Amino acid sequence: MNFSLNRDPSVEVPASGSRRVSVWLWLGLFGAPAAWVAQLLLSEPFAAYACYPHQVPLSAPIFEGLPVILMAISIACFAVALLSGFAAWISWRQFEKGRAVKAGEDRNRFLVKLSLLSSFIFIIAVIFNICAVLLVPPCSSWF
Repeated sequence: MNFSLNRDPSVEVPASGSRRVSVWLWLGLFGAPAAWVAQLLLSEPFAAYACYPHQVPLSAPIFEGLPVILMAISIACFAVALLSGFAAWISWRQFEKGRAVKAGEDRNRFLVKLSLLSSFIFIIAVIFNICAVLLVPPCSSWF
């Protein structure tokens, strides 16, 4: 049995000679979301333990330096998110220099634009978490 398929050339897999995805693009694509996730995974459990170590919530954290520690975590994550945004910007500038579109470049164009959008959104998310550290007192009641 011969199963020959008529293939549409517009949906062919890109040629192996297409441009590879750069390290800057990967950093721009995943750096800011990873910084935001790290900010949440480090600061939330730390603050929860400092304010609720046992069965009863505390009116003040176990240790006095909690806001400073949370701010240090937030600033480090903000720096990583900004580095990610810078990497996305660099990858976009590099992609726009080579304006001639080759086979398989649509994927890279999409990833470059996605990295810019992703970095921007997660930089804003990190900033909102920084605002929460600055504006909400530790161990405060929500109601």
